[in-house]
Amino acid sequence: MDEEWNKLIILYLGSKLRRRVKEIKLNIQFVDFGLKPSYLLDFGVNSLDSLINLIHDLESRRLIQRHLLAVKLEMDYIVMNPDVFMEMYTEPYDVVKFVDITSDNTPKVVVKSDALDQVISTCFSAVTDGSLKPADDINMTSVFGVLIGYPVVYWFEPDSLKSAGNSQVVQHAEVLGMTDNEQTEVVFSFSYPDNLINVLEKHVSAWFQKWEEAGKWKELFKSVSMKCERRTLLSMVL
Repeated sequence: MDEEWNKLIILYLGSKLRRRVKEIKLNIQFVDFGLKPSYLLDFGVNSLDSLINLIHDLESRRLIQRHLLAVKLEMDYIVMNPDVFMEMYTEPYDVVKFVDITSDNTPKVVVKSDALDQVISTCFSAVTDGSLKPADDINMTSVFGVLIGYPVVYWFEPDSLKSAGNSQVVQHAEVLGMTDNEQTEVVFSFSYPDNLINVLEKHVSAWFQKWEEAGKWKELFKSVSMKCERRTLLSMVL
């Protein structure tokens, strides 16, 4: 089965992505089995048609079980599971916390705003319409974060730098799955400002607990865990 995946990914996406075949396969499986709503391909995909054809061929060969969508997002591409997205975001502001990292400001959690409403509605449009035509002033970093399913998503003013200063101390979190042959794979990787740990740590822990209890990961892993560590980043993006 792995060999069939490898051949199809190289056939449709090109031999230049040979080294990323395992990553692409795993992440499409994560979306197919509902471990996360979407997978962002921000590298090396030449056209939307090639990605759509890959998904269709995987489906026809029964290598994936659910109906997945492939959508172009500006210069990047995303594979999404519409059913998982709609199930996950019945109450969007309960699921995801937005952190404003606009330059020269101290990072803060934004409870609600017209700009965030626009981000969420854009994501829903992408899922329901199968296409995305974002407004010129929308924050695509936030759109990507919501579509992928992060519990914490960065936001910043459109005309600002994508950073809250030259460097930031963050809590870097990874959700990990352990396979039967003792290999560890990363399902999610995200961060949030360390100065907001008292506000966001409980939210992230509750998000992971709910995800773990849902049990969709059992199709691929024998166990899952989340690790967090303090890091210094030069800039804070997705």
